Amino acid sequence: ASEAPAKAAEDDAQAATDAAGGGEDIMIGISMCAIESQMWAEYQTAMHKKCDELGVKYTEVIAENDVQKQNQQIENLISSGANAIIIAPADGEAVVSAIKKCNEANVPVIMANRAAGEGAEVAGTVTSDNIAMVEREMNYVMDQAKKDGKTYKVIKLVGSLTDVNAIARDTGFKNVADANKDIFDVVSEVPTEWKGELALSGVLSAFEANPDINMIFSPSDALLPSIISALQQIDKFYPIGDEKHVTIVTFDGAKDAVDQIKAGYVDIVSVQDATNQGTLCVEAAVAAAKGEPVEGLVDPGFEVTPENVDTVGFAGY
Repeated sequence: ASEAPAKAAEDDAQAATDAAGGGEDIMIGISMCAIESQMWAEYQTAMHKKCDELGVKYTEVIAENDVQKQNQQIENLISSGANAIIIAPADGEAVVSAIKKCNEANVPVIMANRAAGEGAEVAGTVTSDNIAMVEREMNYVMDQAKKDGKTYKVIKLVGSLTDVNAIARDTGFKNVADANKDIFDVVSEVPTEWKGELALSGVLSAFEANPDINMIFSPSDALLPSIISALQQIDKFYPIGDEKHVTIVTFDGAKDAVDQIKAGYVDIVSVQDATNQGTLCVEAAVAAAKGEPVEGLVDPGFEVTPENVDTVGFAGY
C-alpha cells in the first residue's frame, strides 16, 4: 500500500526536475582559466546556481591560467563523462587542441566570455559586445569633454593580446579615439598582459615622461588597484571636479570600480553582466548536451557612471 504514494512522489520529483530544464542525467564540465577577479567569481557562482536549478550535475576544474594544465583538465573532463563542457580559456588559441579532442569525442563546447581560436568547433560562445561597450564609454567621456571644453592626454592600458576580449576593447577605444584626435591624444600605450605590476610600472613611467596626462583607459577593473596606487604615489589621485583629477575609464563591473564611482574617483565602468553570462553558459551547455540549438548568447552589458550609480541598482561583483 505504501508503494503507490512513494511512486507518486518519485514521479512528482521527476516532473519538477523536467520542468526545471534538467530531465536527463546530464553532467556539465566547467573549465575555468582562474578565479582571479570579482567578475570571474560571480561568473562561477552563477553557473553553480543554474546547474542546481536545472537539476544537472557539474564538475569543475580551475587551471590557474596555466594553458597546458587547462588542456589536460579538459581531456580529463571528457574522460570523466561530461555531456558538455563550458570553457573559460586562459588562452583562446592554446585551448584549440583540447577543443578538438572534445569534437572527436562528440562533447559539445560552450565558450565562456572568451572565444576560441580558429580550428575549434564550438556549440556557442557566451560573450559581451566588448567593442560596442568601450565605444559607449569613450563616447560618454567625449560628450563630457565637449561640454566642458576639455581635451585629454591619455594612457591606454592594453590587456593580454592572446585574449580576444582585450583586443576587442582596444579596438573599441581606437574607434572613438582615432576619430576624435582633437580630444584624445594617446601619449602612452602600456601592455599589461593582465598583470597589475606591469600596469603600475607602466603608469608611473608614463607620468614621468608626460606629467600632464589627465586620462587613463583600463581594459579591466583587475588593473584598477595598480592604477590607484600609481596615482597616489605621484599625488594625482583626486576626485571628479578637482582640477588635478585624472579621468579613469575601466571595464568589467568589479565592486572596487563601482565603489570608486560612488566615491567620485572613477568616471565610468562598462559592466559585463557576469550573472547573466554564467546563467547563459549553463543553459547553452544543457541545450547542447540534449542536441538542441544554442541561441541568444550575447550580453549587451551596461555602463555605470556618477549620474546613474545610485539608481542603476548595481553594486559591483
